[in-house]
Amino acid sequence: MRLRSVELFAGGGGLALGLHQAGFEHAALVEWDTKACATLRTNAAGQWDAAAIWDGDVREWLKSSVARDLGEVDVVAGGPPCQPFSLGGLHAGQNDQRNMFPAALDVVRRFQPKAVVFENVPGLLRPSFLPYFRYIVNQIREPAMTLKRGEPWRDHAARLTARPRGRRSLRYVVAEPVVLNAADFGVPQIRRRVFVVAVRSDLGLAWDWDKLPGSHSQRALRYEQWVEPVYWEEHGIPQPPPPESISQDELQELKRAGRPDSNRWRTVRDMLREPTALPPAARAGQEPPVANHVAIPGARSYPGHTGSPLDLPSKTIKAGVHGVCGGEAMIRFADGSLRYLTVRESARVQGFPDVYTFEGTRSTAMRHIGNAVAVGVARRIGERLGGLLSP
Repeated sequence: MRLRSVELFAGGGGLALGLHQAGFEHAALVEWDTKACATLRTNAAGQWDAAAIWDGDVREWLKSSVARDLGEVDVVAGGPPCQPFSLGGLHAGQNDQRNMFPAALDVVRRFQPKAVVFENVPGLLRPSFLPYFRYIVNQIREPAMTLKRGEPWRDHAARLTARPRGRRSLRYVVAEPVVLNAADFGVPQIRRRVFVVAVRSDLGLAWDWDKLPGSHSQRALRYEQWVEPVYWEEHGIPQPPPPESISQDELQELKRAGRPDSNRWRTVRDMLREPTALPPAARAGQEPPVANHVAIPGARSYPGHTGSPLDLPSKTIKAGVHGVCGGEAMIRFADGSLRYLTVRESARVQGFPDVYTFEGTRSTAMRHIGNAVAVGVARRIGERLGGLLSP
């Protein structure tokens, strides 16, 4: 029997798709952005039941008969809106009305799942926000100890850690949160996100991040580019001179150590040809050869807005609170020229397959892509979680 999950703040579906690929059945996908729900419905066939999509606030969903009749849930997963804690947001943290961690924790209390998976931006670990993040983690650990009416969160935080640990109906074993880089899991993007995984204590199981090692490495990429030029041979181009960022001492050390056991980081150039080479993008008004593959004119560079080098993983694709972020959503070629990534290319950078279609304007699609969990990371976590929870 497949494990059943509830996907909160599902967005464009990166975490949902990765968990589906890992064998999970989605009992519910909850998202308050109507345009994101349209994308989830467009891609429902063979992946999730369109009827499981809730277009609205998670707090309203939790009070609905739909949630009441949902039955047993094995996993609650999601990325509570991260703008309050993001470097690209407004830095309001726990005081920001967009902070949806309290709602996510209410869902955990309601369904008491076997496991919880939350993803968010590393900004949560900044010194100014770290006390609140630790408070979130302790609430996951002791969800039965709820916030009292009118109680300041810091007082609740103190109760969570000071109260003697007696017998209670619900408790979770929370693994120490980690920051994962999507590039280490075969995603062609430098994308660091913090992950929290918790397992219900009565199961006698515990999540171990050491059993989820990365499969790809920067070291392997550098070896295949600058020691044994396999990378350039695969792409059918001459090996260029090493960049100034790689010293002769590093090259000599790479040669002495030999090829790493890991796969190499995937690059923007790899993305353009994998799994198949993308054809030229359509111009505005033309029918795209692949869904969402329309050229965007006007790419330009200025300080802090320089694009992603072709032969490295992409910079982090972001959603942005003031429209589409451009610097990371551009390719910088060896000759210094630039062009914007199409929506399809940006989706590939996040690990979405070409058959996965994004609805709405470019700005809307890029917001959903930038907010998503990288699909390959979600799949690896789901595979490991499925193996842990399945009998």
